[in-house]
Amino acid sequence: MRTTRFVTTLVASGLLLLVAAIALSLMNAAAAAPGGPTYDTSAYHYTERPSAAAATSRVVAVYVDTDFGPAERERIGFALQQWNHVLNGFVRLHPVLLDSADRDLGRLRRPGWIVAKVDSRHPLARDRSAMAVTVGNRGGGFVYVIADRFPARDLTAVVLHEIGHVLGAGHDPYGHLMAPVYDRNNAHCIDRGAVAMVAQAQRLPLERLNWCIGPGLENGRVSAR
Repeated sequence: MRTTRFVTTLVASGLLLLVAAIALSLMNAAAAAPGGPTYDTSAYHYTERPSAAAATSRVVAVYVDTDFGPAERERIGFALQQWNHVLNGFVRLHPVLLDSADRDLGRLRRPGWIVAKVDSRHPLARDRSAMAVTVGNRGGGFVYVIADRFPARDLTAVVLHEIGHVLGAGHDPYGHLMAPVYDRNNAHCIDRGAVAMVAQAQRLPLERLNWCIGPGLENGRVSAR
């Protein structure tokens, strides 16, 4: 069983989650905190490589807890769409909203991953610095989102990181999205370093996948400031 924790330090600056290559924009998430800096996010975009043939796709079901409200589900959907663009047809994440019959998440047994909304009282929230906890194996598991520990505007970034773990990426102390400590400035899209780890774990051809490019993302690493 694999358990990963996204240890978090929230900074006081704003975040724009970029999905230019797949026509997504989270303008509400871009508002900077009062007195904080703003960032030119227009410089970031995803590559656009030819998609793999649909017949080669491997589908991974991602079940979304109905405790998430409509706006939260939309933010989770943005994260899944970005990863689908990155995976470029080789693997496809298929979101499914859990229905009332599946309310007992602990007893749900089906292939795929469940994104569950919990709070700080959950047993897996013992690490007070964790924003989310991913537990599972290659067959599936749970992404527990500890929703009372961060503002709603950060939900897409948190899910982007956790889906990286779902797909086999570990933490990269020199990385961007998969850094072990969350910095809102560095979590707005899926960088090459994160994609490279997923490509290795999933045995995918890296150069046929997509990733985010822009200032500070040279060779998949965050450049020194």
